[in-house]
Parts: sequence; C-alpha cells; structure tokens
Amino acid sequence: MPEPVRLLLVANFADRVGGGEESLLALARGLNRERFHPHAVVPADGDVADALRALGIPVTILALPPLRPWSLRAVWRSLRALRSLLVAADVRLVHTHGSRGTLYAGLAARRPRVPVIWHVRIADRDPWLDGLLLRLSTRVIAISKAVKSRFDGRCQAEKVRVVYNGVDPVYWAPPESRARTGAPPTVLCVGRLSPEKGQATLLQAVPLVRRQVPSARFLFVGADVAGEAERLRGVAEILGVRDAVEFRRWMPDPRPAFGEADLIALPSRSEGFGRVLVEAALLAIPAVASRVGGIPEVVADGQTGLLVPPDDPAALAHALTTLLRDPDLRHAMGQAAREHALARFTIRQHVGGVERVYAELLDH
Repeated sequence: MPEPVRLLLVANFADRVGGGEESLLALARGLNRERFHPHAVVPADGDVADALRALGIPVTILALPPLRPWSLRAVWRSLRALRSLLVAADVRLVHTHGSRGTLYAGLAARRPRVPVIWHVRIADRDPWLDGLLLRLSTRVIAISKAVKSRFDGRCQAEKVRVVYNGVDPVYWAPPESRARTGAPPTVLCVGRLSPEKGQATLLQAVPLVRRQVPSARFLFVGADVAGEAERLRGVAEILGVRDAVEFRRWMPDPRPAFGEADLIALPSRSEGFGRVLVEAALLAIPAVASRVGGIPEVVADGQTGLLVPPDDPAALAHALTTLLRDPDLRHAMGQAAREHALARFTIRQHVGGVERVYAELLDH
C-alpha cells in the first residue's frame, strides 16, 4: 500500500467563531487516514488547535499577520517558516481555509511547487485579492454555486469546483421524541452576532410575530463580534421585546439550544451556504431564511422551509407566524428538510467531494 499523502491544512482562525472552523474540523475528522496524513497550521493556540490535536493531528502554531508596511518583517518570517515546514514535512498538498492563509501558502509553496487548494466560503467578491489568489491557487473549492459565481468572468475561473459543506448525521440525529408540551413556541437564531447575519432584522420582526403568537420566544446563540451583542440588546429594549428575547454565548455543543427550538431563523444579508440550516434540517427542524447567496441551494422554498427577502422584517414575521401557527406544516417541512439534508449535505459526501479534488491534483 502506498504511503499516505502528506497534507497541510491551514486554518483561518484560532477559535471556533463560525461554520468555517466547524467545517474544517469535520473534514479533519472524516479524512481517510490511509490515503492522507494531515498536519495543520493554526495562527494561534485556541479552540481549533485543541480540537485538531484531540483528533491526533500535529499542529504548528504560525502567526499569519496582515500585510501592512509595518508588519513586513513579521510577514517575511512567517513565509520562511511556512516554506520550511512544507519542505521538512514533505507536504504534497496544501488546503487553505481563508484568504490570508491562501496568500501565505500560495507564496510559500511556489518554490517547492506544492499544489494549493483555496476553500472559499464567502460569496462577496474581493476586487483586490480574488485575481491574485486565483493565480496562486491550483484549485478552488467553493461551498455553493453562489460562491462559485464570485469568480464568473475571471481568468482561471475554470479552477473552481463546488463541494457543499457536510454535517455528521449521527451527531445531529433527531431525538426519539421532540414533544415540547407546555413550552413556549421558540425561534432559534444561531450564528456569530454580526450585522451581516441580520439579527437586527429578526428583532424588528419580533413585535409583529407576537401580535399573532403572543407567547413566542426568540433565542440567539452566537459569539459576539465587535460589541454587536450589546447593540442588539439595545434594539430589543427600544422595541419593547426584551422579555421575549434571550442571548446566549456560543457553545461548543449547541444541540441543547436546538432542542428548545420549533423553528430556525437565518435572516442573513449575505451567506455563502448556511451550515446551521443543515444542522437544523438533520434534526427535522424547518427554517425561515433569507433568499441570499447559497441559502436557496440548502432550503427548498415551500418544501423544507420558507425563504424571504433580506432586510424585510414584515416578510420575515409573516413566514415565522405561518409556521408557528401550523404545527402540522412545521412537522411536514421538518421531515422533508431531514430527507433533503441526508441526500445532499452529509459529512461523508463533503469529505468525498474534497478528496476527489485532492485526487484530481495528485493524478496530474
């Protein structure tokens, strides 16, 4: 049997701040270790490094400072260290999970001529970096067709492959019974607290929902970004709905919060995929989400959930109220959502798609 291919995974963040880090860890868990021997670079010690070490993956802590005139010496040191690691570890493939990591890896890997795979999770174009990173990358993995379209019209756009995110259906298996007798109807919103996630729009929809469903409760779970949590609490106070809203910090295992939910809401203004929608779907929880980015590829409107325009509290409130007042429709959509997710978005399918991209490069 041939030796496993030495693979370098480059993380973008040291902490588990969003779906990108969860997807990286899920890939690391699912890789075929008989075919691939992973090593990881993480920009600082933290949750991601700890989780990778727990999987038995060697981790190198290597700062990836932003490119600024005053940081050029530190940038050069990091590039030299990364190039030395590629040679010393006999790396044959580099798989990066962020733009900054791709820039460093693309530059460091040129001399040893190691192929670099850039995993892209954001649909918004970057006019300054997209062209450069495409040239530095040997292949690009986009998490949805919407993200792939970011490169339409670009030279070398033929490098891009779509591989949907995947979620472990065993870890996210629904409980035998989801009966919530006596519990108030609850809408769950999971994701880092940040303006592009649209939590303020959901808060504006709360009073409209409560006119029809007075007992409705809204649970927000996510890491705070730049004080957004405090701003959202202020919005809830102004709207007079603070008693209906609860904010919780991000937790390594958010499944207990999902267990309290009748619906998942994702009112994002921009979203490359929407991993949380798949997690909810595998638990047979239907979604109300914005019709942006890759979300329509995950939620089948009218079948597994309802899609609404972004930044539209009235449309969001109408969709939420429709499902909160109709438990039979919620149940039917939840079951359809689970079947849809099992058919398209499992971790096995994701890892298989990524490994096919690896094989495509290795065959060449």
